[in-house]
Amino acid sequence: MNKSLIPIMACLVLASTLLPLSSFATSTINATNRYAWGANIGWQDWRADGANGVVIGQFVCSGYIYAANVGWIHLGDGSPADGVQYQNNSATDYGVNHEGDGRLRGFAYGANIGWVQFEDLGDPRVNLLNGELSGYAYGANVGWINLNTAEPDGLVQADTMEPGLDTDGDGIPDAWEIVFFGGPTNANASAMASNNVNTLLEAYIAGLDPHSTNDFLEITAIDHLTVPDRKEITWSSKETRVYRLDGSTNLLEATDWIETDPPGQILPDPGTHTMRSVDDDAIDFRNFRVRVSVPLGP
Repeated sequence: MNKSLIPIMACLVLASTLLPLSSFATSTINATNRYAWGANIGWQDWRADGANGVVIGQFVCSGYIYAANVGWIHLGDGSPADGVQYQNNSATDYGVNHEGDGRLRGFAYGANIGWVQFEDLGDPRVNLLNGELSGYAYGANVGWINLNTAEPDGLVQADTMEPGLDTDGDGIPDAWEIVFFGGPTNANASAMASNNVNTLLEAYIAGLDPHSTNDFLEITAIDHLTVPDRKEITWSSKETRVYRLDGSTNLLEATDWIETDPPGQILPDPGTHTMRSVDDDAIDFRNFRVRVSVPLGP
């Protein structure tokens, strides 16, 4: 198959729709897809009564699972001691963390069953595109808990992913500001990141390191496949974000964008770059752009 780099203009845009961030509250678990299964404890309802059910967050999980046979299982209170993630080193700072790329790791606790571990062997995780949970959690007293069974109704799915507290209301979660700037109100959303291209708010949305001069979100290659007539687009990406790819036939201006075929959100490839092949039979795109967003945003 012949590949050749062709001179197609490329541009990149960040998702521009911003929504207010809030503290943990109502469960983010789907009203229908809410049940996990454990052979030794039966069904568990991850939404519970709605107000006290599980919240899947960008940094941490919180809330309660309810199982008729064992009672309540607590995933954390949503307030880790360091403001970012649970350290799981005390009875007051425990819970299930979200590592950002879908992995759920840490400890839940049930008064009637003890500790339930979310660890690498069971690989519990949330799908960043559709919110479906998969993998297993393990409790020494109850064995394995399957987060996504083949049984009817055996599925847990998050509708949204909570960003967590935003003390200064600037659109950037406290946890992100603490990680990169040492405090929940220390980042100015409109200030420029060290790459001199993005604001700090844009850096958060794109998952960039705001202190790096070389961390960009950019299209790095466009290759033309002659048989079949397709184009391969490669861009720098983060495993904690999701993307969409658009094309335009306008050679002179970046206007009239059309989502490429296949459409829809794109889960990034492992590593630092993502490549997708797009259909170029019907429309001869001359410009491309990548849109980035935080997964399962509210």
